[in-house]
Amino acid sequence: MEGVHDMDNDNDNAMKTKLICSDVDSTLVDDNKRLSPKNREAIRKAVLEEGMHFAIISGRIAPSVRRYMNEIGITGVIPSLGGCLIEDWDGTVIEENNVDRRLAAKINSLIKDMGCLCFAYHHNDWYIDPGHQDWIKSEADATDTVGVVEDLNQLFCRISPNKLLGVHSDTDRILKLKDAILDRFSNEIDCFLSSPMYLEIVPKGVNKGTAVDALCHHYGIERSNVLAIGDYYNDIDMLRIVGVPVTVRNAPDDIKAVARYVTQGDCNNSAVAEALERFVVR
Repeated sequence: MEGVHDMDNDNDNAMKTKLICSDVDSTLVDDNKRLSPKNREAIRKAVLEEGMHFAIISGRIAPSVRRYMNEIGITGVIPSLGGCLIEDWDGTVIEENNVDRRLAAKINSLIKDMGCLCFAYHHNDWYIDPGHQDWIKSEADATDTVGVVEDLNQLFCRISPNKLLGVHSDTDRILKLKDAILDRFSNEIDCFLSSPMYLEIVPKGVNKGTAVDALCHHYGIERSNVLAIGDYYNDIDMLRIVGVPVTVRNAPDDIKAVARYVTQGDCNNSAVAEALERFVVR
């Protein structure tokens, strides 16, 4: 499957593409969360020389996404929290979705009953119950942001989070948590894995695909004008609706099956630059 695509349409895709959307972890950045110079320069060329828009569509909070946009040296709309919050570069909220705070409290209780841990995300902050230093450090290191340690039940008395995250080091436990949450709350929320240890829990009908739609509306373009690249299950909704869906080599096989093109290189070998050089940067 790797590298398979329609060569005859490469030039057409380059002409049609007006927006590039990329996942972050295990796609845009390597295993050490670093952005390669090759990826950075390919994106800069697409935006500054080819006139395309570029958006990082991530489950992270906006400040963590903004860090990479600053490193690339470009600005633009920032979809964060898996599409639950979409902001313009100046922080103006374009679109926002929330998990009702009462529902969030119920899901948090279920997560704890299943032996897992819950993160909560609201706007530019992430929250976690006290007493989980290893997970706090892991999230802080991964996102280069500092979280708020607070009793989540008290938090949910004040705010409705944009999303929740169930975590556990055992993927089987995460899959059981997913089944349990969907069994009880599938009419109100969606959930999907963003890594073997992370279960994203978002308002019903909100995903990276709806983030793409919001971007298309904002920029006045069609889905067919979008190239998107990702690697995992939370990227499927985005990949299914765009004109040029790309997955990186390190993606699971069933994610690769959604793609039009699978990169020869993995996230540690500038896969995003490979895709852009193939389809949009001449």
